[in-house]
Amino acid sequence: GLVFLTLSAVLPFGCNSASSSCSPSKFKVAFFFFSLYLVAIGQGGHKPCVQAFGADQFDETNPAEHKAKSSFFNWWYFALCFANTVSIMVLTYIQEDKGWGLGYGIPCVLMALGLIVFLVGTFTYRFSLAQEESPFTGILQVFVAAIRKSRWSVEDFDHSSGLSGQF
Repeated sequence: GLVFLTLSAVLPFGCNSASSSCSPSKFKVAFFFFSLYLVAIGQGGHKPCVQAFGADQFDETNPAEHKAKSSFFNWWYFALCFANTVSIMVLTYIQEDKGWGLGYGIPCVLMALGLIVFLVGTFTYRFSLAQEESPFTGILQVFVAAIRKSRWSVEDFDHSSGLSGQF
């Protein structure tokens, strides 16, 4: 979403004359709003999971980690508010004086760096999936079973137990 948003700000409108004002094409406007919707969906899926993921890194049975967990949330919200305040001030200046492309490009690059840091630390997380099977394996198994059972008729099921006699 942020990459598309940056591209929508960087790509020229296609105006030939520098003196006349021009409007973006309908495609560019649609592309811009599509980018905004992708960012909103990404934030909606990201925001509630980050705090829960951070809280999962602490052991509730250990008193020291239990105390550190409450400290984590204090620092989390402090960092979140501080970063929002600084980013609003800095990015507003950059977007007004340097251009929208750079104003959208900086968060895009910083988000990519954050993703890299997150992925590099994957093996250090308490509940890492690195040793276990992929979570997509279970999802794939459900789809395969649904496709196989889609050819069954109603008579193939044992209605007394609610389960099929065939697997």
